[in-house]
Amino acid sequence: MLTDATRLLFPASGATTLPLIFEPQVLRCTAAGPGGRPLTVLLDTGTDPSAVDLELARRLGLRLGEFALGQSAASDAVPFTETVLPWLRLGDLEVRDLFALAVDLRMAPFEIDVILGYNVLRQVILHVNYVQHMVSLRHPDLGLPLLSPYAHQLPLMFFEHFPALADLTLDEDLHLAMATIDTGSNSGLTVGPDLAAQLGLHRDATAVSAAQGHDFSGDCEVLLGMVERLQLGPFVLHQIALDTPANGGGDLRRAGRANIGNRLLARFATLTLDYERQICALEPPVQEKGSAEPRRRSM
Repeated sequence: MLTDATRLLFPASGATTLPLIFEPQVLRCTAAGPGGRPLTVLLDTGTDPSAVDLELARRLGLRLGEFALGQSAASDAVPFTETVLPWLRLGDLEVRDLFALAVDLRMAPFEIDVILGYNVLRQVILHVNYVQHMVSLRHPDLGLPLLSPYAHQLPLMFFEHFPALADLTLDEDLHLAMATIDTGSNSGLTVGPDLAAQLGLHRDATAVSAAQGHDFSGDCEVLLGMVERLQLGPFVLHQIALDTPANGGGDLRRAGRANIGNRLLARFATLTLDYERQICALEPPVQEKGSAEPRRRSM
């Protein structure tokens, strides 16, 4: 078994800023790596550890271990093995000896070569500017970037290495103990079957439709709906896109699971995740007049 010796070499400034490929509403950027061609990288808070495309790993001649079956959001049978990518450069930041799972990423609905997950993101402060489509990776010693007086800091929880927020309320009466933050998802709010049943998200409901969802293991049917109101800390948001996997397995089929994707996160101007200090900072897109920390903001 390979061990995780992933190291980050920061520039003298302590941070690098990159333009985002924000289509289809996931955090992708371009990086340099072995092989002499640009690599498309997904910054995914919902992946642990990191991952590299199996075909790319073989093309680069990376050492591969024995294959096993893992779990994705929608499947319980994803073949993977372990490998180490010797280096990857994102702007002025270099990732050395990236420990990753080698998986077949050709089923992904968008181009992707490398997924940077928990073992990289826990070593940085991740700052996403959804308005400007830019992302910054900062050394933890720098602290949070300069935010507007209308930003609000929330406690950052963790669910199996996935960053999460606690105490969300849907439509005044459904309390969610925790919802994970998934920058690799272009959904709004994804819920497991038990929460979907409480929200009336089922095939026979008049305002519910079915569609094909996609993850790295292939397609799965999802049910789509809408929740009128979501309270997240001091923020109140309306008309939140809701979905649930209709069949199959995977992590999101577990009881009590709720997952926040970029369709919801992009309702904010910026998102900042400080893994070390366990802080999530959210900045509303339209600055309000008056108090720097109003009790409630509507979006």
